[in-house]
Formats: sequence, structure tokens, C-alpha cells
Amino acid sequence: MVELAKYGLILVAIANLAIVIVPYMLGRAELMTCRNFFLFGFTIYQVTSGVITLANPGSYTPEIMVSQQNAIAGKYLLWIIIFEIIFLASYRWGFGSKKLAKWTPIVKGTPREPVLWIFAFTLLGVALLLRFMILVPYISVLTTHIGMSTAAVAAGLGAWVWVRRPLNPAAAALMFGVLGAALIISLAGFYGRRPIVAITGCLAWGTYYSRWRNLQPARVIVYAAIFGIIPVVLVAKYTAIRGQFQGTEASGYQRLTAMVNANTKVGLMDLVSGQECAAWSMHLMEIYPENYQYRHMHSIEFYFVFSVPRALWPEKPDPLATVAWRDAGIPGVPDGFSIGPGIIGHAAAEGGFYALILYAGIFGLFIRYFDAVLARAPTQPFIALPIGASLGNLIGIPRGEVANFTYEFTVGVLGALVMLIIVAKILKMAGLISDDDLARFEEDHYDANHDDYDEGPYYDPELAASYSTDPDEG
Repeated sequence: MVELAKYGLILVAIANLAIVIVPYMLGRAELMTCRNFFLFGFTIYQVTSGVITLANPGSYTPEIMVSQQNAIAGKYLLWIIIFEIIFLASYRWGFGSKKLAKWTPIVKGTPREPVLWIFAFTLLGVALLLRFMILVPYISVLTTHIGMSTAAVAAGLGAWVWVRRPLNPAAAALMFGVLGAALIISLAGFYGRRPIVAITGCLAWGTYYSRWRNLQPARVIVYAAIFGIIPVVLVAKYTAIRGQFQGTEASGYQRLTAMVNANTKVGLMDLVSGQECAAWSMHLMEIYPENYQYRHMHSIEFYFVFSVPRALWPEKPDPLATVAWRDAGIPGVPDGFSIGPGIIGHAAAEGGFYALILYAGIFGLFIRYFDAVLARAPTQPFIALPIGASLGNLIGIPRGEVANFTYEFTVGVLGALVMLIIVAKILKMAGLISDDDLARFEEDHYDANHDDYDEGPYYDPELAASYSTDPDEG
């Protein structure tokens, strides 16, 4: 059964790649959507990580016991398939998500280039304020996450302008300046990889929705493969050195400097391994409810109480990510250490099969909401970029702690939308922009009423030809 499950997971990984690439190549779907990034995280942390776990039992911590490997392997594969089927069906159905997206307030308009730069630098200032200058207890935890997503939007705006004139030295210099500032602001005092994924992810997101979206799909795949090396190397380098900064207050500049000589191969191997996520999921499937009582729907409860300080609620439930390693008896683990139990592991510990069905359905609708907001006007940077401002958290949801990543993704995206609304009002009051700057719209050459990613087409050969001309003239 282990061999069957292993090859079954490989087929699931290939199917996930096809779900993303084939509709895009046929011109029937977008390449960059929240659904696709969620599937990417799910594939890395639950599917290919499962292959590694089953192929090499020595690849994970010895305390992670999976004594009935044959039975768990088959059950794990079945749960993976069921989760994906229900997730994708729920996403396509989108009950309530599309209507809620239409009620979400947004900043409309496709301003001229100078206005976009004004927004980018203003957002950097706002991000700096939110990250380091709001020192109110408990409130600063919230503003820190909004500050990181605001910095990511600033980086995305830089990419939005630059990709239309990639050979223009002034646009390139400004873009790299904004990118560097955003990285320094976001990385300072933060241990995890999410800030660097958020910044580089929103950079790629802005590049795609500003120009690449209208090019031939095959050409975009080539561009993405080439330019995607940059964020992958950055994240791999930071992964290799982030351990030395745990518990420190090192500045963003110090972290960037350390990344220069980091071992890229070591960081890359850690990334693609899935960090024992599938092993933890299988372990939790085996010990719940035989050894421990179910924590029924704990992730849903924890999502809504996540922002409540433990100092005000000492009995606040502990997250599964910190409980699991204690239950496993792993020695020498520092305080605050957490593991990635995987969304499958969460379901196993939080109700079993019914939780699997429930979580798959909820996340299908949850992810569809954000893609539906994006679909309202993907050619407008003030709508497209906030949706891509917290991709690190989005990719991390399938890894877990699920409630943690989901909450921070929600706060990051909606917080960035709110910051754009506030910045737009401030800039208008200061006379730096006018109503006319936000009244300019670039026509979306695709169906404006289109609200289903499986109906197209998204790619127009004539439009692509017009975008394929030299964008650097003038």
C-alpha cells in the first residue's frame, strides 16, 4: 500500500500542475490566482511532502511515529483526493463568495505612472509607520501584518510600472529602490519566510497583471520560468540563514547582508521537502482519536479568537502546531517552537472525516471570495495588488497552523485594501492627486462580467500581438 500511495501522490501532484497550466495554455483561465497559489502550497506541503515521507522514513524526526504505515498511507492518499475534489467543487460553486466580493469596497482607477510612484512611496512610509512606530500593546501585532502587506503592495506597484518599460533605466532604478526598501521594512525583526515571499510574490503578481497577462501563454511560462529564479533564490537563501536570527532583533539590512553568502542549495532542499509536514499529518491521523480526544473544529474557533491576547485570556486554546510536538515528546525544543501539522493533520485532530469535508468546502469558498474580488477589475492595480499582498500566508495555509496563516492572510489582504483607501483620501486632501487620477480606467479586454475562471477566453491573439511590440519607446 505504501508504494501505491506514493505513486498515487505523484499522480496527484501531476494533476495539480495540469489543473493550473492546461486551462491557462488554452486561454481559459488566469495563471496567477489565489486558487493556484493555494494549490501550490498544498502540493508542496501535503502531496510531494507525502511522497518524501513514504519513500524515506528516515527523512523526518524519529519521534514522529507512524507505526501502521500501510494503513495510514492508503488513508492519507484517500483524504488528499477527497479534500481536493471538494475544495475545487466548492471553489467553482462559490456560493455567497462572489456576491460578498461585489460588496467589498475598493479603490478604482488606473492612474498615470507618476501617480503610481506617489502611491508606492507613500505606501512605503505607511508600512514603516505600521511596522515600527505603533507601539500600542496588542494593536502593534495587527499593524505589523498590515505593514508587511502594505510594503508588498508598494513593491507590486513598482513592478506594475517597470514591466511596461523594462529597458527604461529610471523605471528600473525606482522599482529596485522600492523593492529594496520593502524588503528591509518587512524583514526586520521577523523570523519566518512569509515577508520575503509576500514581497517577491507581489512583485511577480504585479508583473503578471500589469502586462504579462495579455501575452501569449507559452511566452509567459518562459518569462515566469526565467524571472521566477529571482524570488526562488531569495527565499531559498533566506531559508538557509533564518535560523541564526531566531529570537534576535536583527535589522532588515543585516538579514539581507547575511543572505548574500547563504547556501542556496540547502535552503532550496528545505523548501521542496515540505518540512516534515506530511509526516506530521500522518502521525496525527494515527493518534487521533485513539490516543487523544478530538479538538473539534479547533481551527475555526482559533481563527476567530486568534487576535485575543493570551494575557487577557489565559485559558485561550493552544494551537495544534505547538501542542503536537509536545505530545510527540520531541526533546530540546525551544519555547514558542511550532511545527506544520498540515491541513490534513488539522482535520485528523479536529474531528476526523467530517472535519476534512468541512475544511475543504470552507476553503474553497474562502479562496473563491478573494479571486472574485480580483476578477472585478484585474487590470486596475489598486484591486489586483492587495489580493497578491499576502501570498506567503496563502501558500502557508496548507502547511498550518491553519488558523494562524488564514487569519494573517485575511488581515494582510483586507488591511492593504483599507490602507489604499486611506492613502488615496490623504493624497487627495494634500492636493497630490485629483479625482481625475482615479477616474482613469484601462479597458479590460476580457469580459467585464466574467466571474468564473473556467469560462474564457482570457487570451486574445490580436491583443497579445499589440502588447508584444516594444514597450520602451518614449
